[in-house]
Amino acid sequence: MKQEDEILKQKYDKLAKNMLFYYLTMIVGRTTENSIFRKKAISVLGLTNNSVILDAACGTGYNFKMIERYLGKKGKLVGIDISSESLRLAKALAHKNNWNNIELLNMSITDYKPKILYDAVLCTYAKEIIPNFKSVIDMTYNLLKPNGIFSMIGMKLSSQIPYKHMNFFLKRVYKIWGVDVSRDIIGYVKSKFKINFYEEHFFGFYYILGGTKLP
Repeated sequence: MKQEDEILKQKYDKLAKNMLFYYLTMIVGRTTENSIFRKKAISVLGLTNNSVILDAACGTGYNFKMIERYLGKKGKLVGIDISSESLRLAKALAHKNNWNNIELLNMSITDYKPKILYDAVLCTYAKEIIPNFKSVIDMTYNLLKPNGIFSMIGMKLSSQIPYKHMNFFLKRVYKIWGVDVSRDIIGYVKSKFKINFYEEHFFGFYYILGGTKLP
């Protein structure tokens, strides 16, 4: 494992073991499993009851509940994450809810070599954290079928008044989670995909971006 991946793994293994802090942060940031932002990002994917979807950097499985509402018995959800502790919680969540169509993989997405292509790829609150984000976006593109859809929730500093005055505080919060908001993620996604959805949320600190892989 690359050193930068190992550092990321250790950070999120540690955070996953402190679930009280983890969940309180989710509540404050409105990123729990019932988050309206997750709901919007997942709706952009156009899932059906037989879709095959990849949840990249799935963490503890906060997207699973809403994704499963779309999938039928023929549908499949693959979750991939570098943190084994996060995946342990995701596995327990899937087992508790009898979601038998979920496969979990403990690895970096850049090391993933699937035998299939996906109808949709979702990535929430991760592109600003994952090392080598351009390689991850390239991999996302390659994993999709022609006309497949990619959707993500990204984090940024706000340009909205008066919330931009909170940017100094948010930078400190982002640092705890290893978030780098200086990356031009939107620009790089636009260079790869046909963008069909963009909205800013949470006072301008989050954005939802959706795009299609052209054939």
